[in-house]
Amino acid sequence: MRSQRVAFALAAALVVALAAAAPAFAAGALPLRIALNADIRGLEPGVNRDANTDLVIHHIVEGLVAHRADMSIGPALADSWTTSADGKTYTFKLRRGVSFHNGKPLTSAEVKWSWDRYLAPASGWACRGWFDGSASGADGGLRIEAIETPDAGTVIFRLDRPSGLFLAQLASIQCPSAVLHPASLDAQGKWREPVATGPYKLADWKRGQYVELVRHGGYVPRKEPRSGYAGARVPSIERLRFVVVPEEVAAVAALRAGSIDVVQNVAVDQIPALQKNPALRVTHQSLLGWTALLLNTRDPVLRDVRVRQALARAIDRGQAVKVNTGGYAKVNSSAVPVDSAYYTPAHRAWPPYDLQKARELLRAAGYRGAPIRIQTNRRYKNMFDNALMMQAMLQAAGVRAELEVMDWAAQLARYQAGEFQLSSFSFSARLDPAFTYANLIGDKGKRGTVQWEDAAASQLLERLMTQVDAADRKATMEQLHQRMAVQVPIIGLYNGHWAIVTRADVKDVMHWPAGTLAFWGVTRASR
Repeated sequence: MRSQRVAFALAAALVVALAAAAPAFAAGALPLRIALNADIRGLEPGVNRDANTDLVIHHIVEGLVAHRADMSIGPALADSWTTSADGKTYTFKLRRGVSFHNGKPLTSAEVKWSWDRYLAPASGWACRGWFDGSASGADGGLRIEAIETPDAGTVIFRLDRPSGLFLAQLASIQCPSAVLHPASLDAQGKWREPVATGPYKLADWKRGQYVELVRHGGYVPRKEPRSGYAGARVPSIERLRFVVVPEEVAAVAALRAGSIDVVQNVAVDQIPALQKNPALRVTHQSLLGWTALLLNTRDPVLRDVRVRQALARAIDRGQAVKVNTGGYAKVNSSAVPVDSAYYTPAHRAWPPYDLQKARELLRAAGYRGAPIRIQTNRRYKNMFDNALMMQAMLQAAGVRAELEVMDWAAQLARYQAGEFQLSSFSFSARLDPAFTYANLIGDKGKRGTVQWEDAAASQLLERLMTQVDAADRKATMEQLHQRMAVQVPIIGLYNGHWAIVTRADVKDVMHWPAGTLAFWGVTRASR
């Protein structure tokens, strides 16, 4: 009862704050109001970023290419592209009729200007290492040797090596390679605000309160249906207002009260009550993030593959999904997400739940009850709840499983150093599975985050990093998973899930497995 009173009090305070902060709007011009759990960190693409910042930025900017909802690459500012026979030269043809927010036309000169700025050592762009050769092998390590503009509608990128990840890196959500106009800088060359080509442009930023975007009147969307961040970005609603509401309970209460239109990533235990409210609409989205049990294959007990196979058979992945996600998530032990274009039936292969077989494997391995500790934390409920469940499941198979609960910072540090036996963990979304495999495979002595030390897997990864053809890449990923299902260097449980709640009159909010929203193409009944 007290929590309900607190929620209503917070909602009431939020309604008053929104009313005080909002300018007057003409009938039907009320902004679409989206709750953010924290303010954005800046407006410079790929600099001082986080998820909220990325969400806002992507409504303002566009790059040459973008990810579709199935994680394949689609056109954006580039209408088409070709790759040379040696895989080292990419030629992009720009879309005609595109204008910047200041009315100036898009040409290859602005593309080159933007990229020269990103690649400058002083740029502060978080993903510069992906393109200047300074990144580790896990991130591709390619180098752009030249960017050429033979005419106003053509841009040529020359690379030092072929790469199967170049287009995926260009389409990165976390580091948007936005094409900007030089007017984004002031007369002294310092950052001012993004003058880009996207469907919305900046109207106002009241720090700690809201960010408001207004429709780009000269925007001409692509003709293809919207899919992920590709396709048509139609700015149907004139204004978007991203409102800072740190507490989820306040955001949901404000949604019920009608002062917020959209709340993302609502807790699973709130869904049943929200679904019963006729003024609200609840939609579900599976995600690319991956929840797993990490195994230290150098541990004296776990280095025996039979022990690892026994652990895999002792864990009921379906039960973990049911209990910890309400049954909304999708079981998956592959590093390739279920919603990826590269996922095939081959990725369903995994040792089935079988307690009797698990006990037999433990006996064959000579396991005599040595303690096996599962690291976890209380900050992330899913990690803690999964650890509790897996402890019980392993104990049922005869494993002396013990929990080692620590704060999240300590667990993360142990993961990075490779200092654990088992660890209940979650990986954030990676839009190309090659990035996940690159994070898992390698030499643990050189990189503590490595989970899988296998020479054949390393060779397959090297092949995957250079492959461009989708069919070839799909076949390589299948081979990687076949080896993983036998060696069990990690036990994947499921890909993530989230719930998005909107007012019932708000339709067509675009959600997709990358775990972010888009508000172009959204419609709303007039108020």
